[in-house]
Amino acid sequence: MRGLYLLADRLCVGLLFVLFVCGGCENFQQEEQELIYVTATVLNLRDKPTTKSNVVGRLKRGQELVVVEKGDPWLQVRVDDKTVGWVHGNYVGDPAAVRAMLQKELAQRSSTSKPRVRQRQQQTTRKKVTSAMSIDDMLEGLPEDIPLENMGLLEGKPRHMGAAVGGQVVVEFWGADDDLQRAEMMVSTVGVSDADLRRNAGFAWKFVKNAIPQWKRDTDWVVEFLQSLSSKDAGQGGFDIKSKTVRFLFVRPLGAVRVTIEKT
Repeated sequence: MRGLYLLADRLCVGLLFVLFVCGGCENFQQEEQELIYVTATVLNLRDKPTTKSNVVGRLKRGQELVVVEKGDPWLQVRVDDKTVGWVHGNYVGDPAAVRAMLQKELAQRSSTSKPRVRQRQQQTTRKKVTSAMSIDDMLEGLPEDIPLENMGLLEGKPRHMGAAVGGQVVVEFWGADDDLQRAEMMVSTVGVSDADLRRNAGFAWKFVKNAIPQWKRDTDWVVEFLQSLSSKDAGQGGFDIKSKTVRFLFVRPLGAVRVTIEKT
């Protein structure tokens, strides 16, 4: 009987050793994954490492990618469990590179951009007859000193970009001035004071409210929601209403939440 107990003990020890080794292997494999982030505003994901190959997806600034294979200058990356493709190495980097690229762009814009003259009365009249988003609609109630610059065509659509409060609030608009396809606001949520967080949340609240007047949430709710998203590695949420979608996504390298409002 004692021999059976000794055998059982040895089997248990052996099983624990196997589990420990396997667990260690799994952790080792996870640590071996190299992560990179998109530094460009928009980056094409291609099916082959050449600019002449098909575009299989478009990635946004700050998006996290797993390196599958390294080339020069192309890298094969995994976006998610189903999507693998190639990106140009000049437009990806570590979190510091993402922040540096954004700050560089904002610095360039601030020296050339001019505040937009908003046609409030015309927009008020237009809202009565259409649900289309315009730049002036989306800027209603936001700081008057947000300068916008026409960035030219991207994805075949006109694009405008601007920033306020030292880059803590960044807006981007895609489409015609009076009929936007997409409107985005990115607000800093990490490494800012409580007062700045509340101010930024107020801007995000107003931004959504301008597009979705029937939205029932208040600023207090938005503050808590942004804090919740920012406490997660991949915090996200949103809702659909009529002809628009609203999405919130925490962009970890930038310590900010991106709010995207898009026509469906």
